[in-house]
Amino acid sequence: MKALSLLLAFLATGLFVAPESFAQEDEETRANMIVMRYFQCDMGETGDAVAVLNGTWRSIMDDLQEEGMIQGYGILTHGWGDEWNLMDWFAVENMHAWHLAWSEALSRMNEADPDGEGYATFVDACESHKDNMWQIVHPPEGDGS
Repeated sequence: MKALSLLLAFLATGLFVAPESFAQEDEETRANMIVMRYFQCDMGETGDAVAVLNGTWRSIMDDLQEEGMIQGYGILTHGWGDEWNLMDWFAVENMHAWHLAWSEALSRMNEADPDGEGYATFVDACESHKDNMWQIVHPPEGDGS
């Protein structure tokens, strides 16, 4: 059951958004976004989860960045803090770009790991996750803020 709920959450990341967020935005008003996925992982198995993210998944992210589909990707861990002890983040141009990049990333991961071994290892290590989508707001030029 844990694997099924994580799979559904993993696949549904970013699917429930307002339709207007898919509209192409004017170049001057386009805001950058950071999508963050936080995971609760067993401390003894966090290394296994990080290995999965740093393996094929990282190669896919590097390719997507080189192709311009994402602006950046990173992985964060901590040994002191709350229960959300593993995180990865994606820098994207806007919500539309996120959906395109996410769909492409999942497609490539399914091709690279058709048996889902990496996914199974990750699910065994991390019991739950949550997502946050942050819009980066820059003050207008000359605002002085």
